Amino acid sequence: MTLKKWIGAILAVASIVITQFIPGNDVLTVAGFKTIGLLLAFLFMLVFEVLPVVVTSLIFCGLMPVLGVVEGLGAAITGFSQPIVFFILASFGIAAAMTAIPLSRRILRLMLRKFGLNISSVLLGMMIAAAVFSSVVSNIPTCAIFMTLSLDFIKLYDNEEERRRSGRAFMIAIPVASMIGGVMTPAGSSVNLIAISQLEQATGMTISFFNWMLAGIPIAIVLLPLAWWLMCKIYKPVQVSKEAVQSFAESLGVPDRMDKQEKKVVVIILIMLVLWIASSWVSQINVMVVALLGCCVMFLPGIHVLELDTFLKENSWDAFFLVGCVLSISSAMINNGVSAAIANAIPAFSASSFVFIAFVCALIFIVLIIIPVAPSMIPIMAVPIIAVATTAGVSPTLAMLAAGICACNCYLLPLDTVPLITYSKGYYSMTDMAKSTIFLQIACIILCAVWLPLIGGLVGIA
Repeated sequence: MTLKKWIGAILAVASIVITQFIPGNDVLTVAGFKTIGLLLAFLFMLVFEVLPVVVTSLIFCGLMPVLGVVEGLGAAITGFSQPIVFFILASFGIAAAMTAIPLSRRILRLMLRKFGLNISSVLLGMMIAAAVFSSVVSNIPTCAIFMTLSLDFIKLYDNEEERRRSGRAFMIAIPVASMIGGVMTPAGSSVNLIAISQLEQATGMTISFFNWMLAGIPIAIVLLPLAWWLMCKIYKPVQVSKEAVQSFAESLGVPDRMDKQEKKVVVIILIMLVLWIASSWVSQINVMVVALLGCCVMFLPGIHVLELDTFLKENSWDAFFLVGCVLSISSAMINNGVSAAIANAIPAFSASSFVFIAFVCALIFIVLIIIPVAPSMIPIMAVPIIAVATTAGVSPTLAMLAAGICACNCYLLPLDTVPLITYSKGYYSMTDMAKSTIFLQIACIILCAVWLPLIGGLVGIA
């Protein structure tokens, strides 16, 4: 136990103990205050990394009935019955299959051959490759895959200072590119599907796969080059020769032609993408079911591109248990009136779609500073955002679309699960990321406020 962990543990215990003795009032019940204390304790345990994520998640599922937040263990684990947790399993299985073949390295080699003229263009190529990959694979495995490739690349630097300076640029750029790419399709991030699921549960309305693409792809196309420009200008990676870049590209060990296994994975992914897009018009097709069955197909005899041992080893059980526990806590927050209290605390107002979407985006980014785990934040804020949108005369669908896109861009500080992957490598400090990402989040607010009402009006969801 380090000092950091002790501080987190003390804050977590204090949050639970203090809220146990707060009496209910007209705003919130006793159970509501207990739920807030549980949530704060959960976040302290995560942010200060007191215990492994899986252990923390299981402990808090057990604490919910003990502390009187829910009636029994069945209610405490309702989050694990949500389709999104199985989508996460499927997404990591698909990522494991794509890692077992040289597809990610093939995409990267193509980018390096096209852009590998200098260090800035190498960084651009790496970011484009990560964003494209992340559009159909969850952000976490995408970030892990391209972080490993980036770490191999910066070994080209013999000078330690130059390696750390360039490493800082790459280690910040990769999670940012992964999260930007994740907004392009609903399948690109579990946060997107959580936003859609929460909208469906609260209103019965939904956002189709195709409509999300129409909204998300243009935003990603604008944000990605802006992110690259900021990385180069602010972190200034050290130049390497074109010959060294091309040598690295060839060292990736990618065969010129795809073998049978790689072709099988590409065909399966393309079929899944076609079905995902078709789900926009064919209601019987479910995005998460397609992902789950697509993952299962990779195990079948005759296909056999994914081994069970590999699937179990490569899957992020942290993400599985984290999202399941978060959904359970968010359900308790709704049932115990916390979400309604938050909605009532936000003053009602009427506004144009432009102003309201800008407000929602800014609110999401502010709340992300307090709750820096995007899958946790969306379920907590969904009911308040939908309620305020309805009062303001703005489509809840449009509001939740903006909330999902902004929550996916959770990179002001490296506290979300995606940037934490590269932060742990020690190439940058906690405040280094904000030097560039604050401008990206401001740009995201402006883009969402301008583009989403426009495209929403064209497709009939505004």
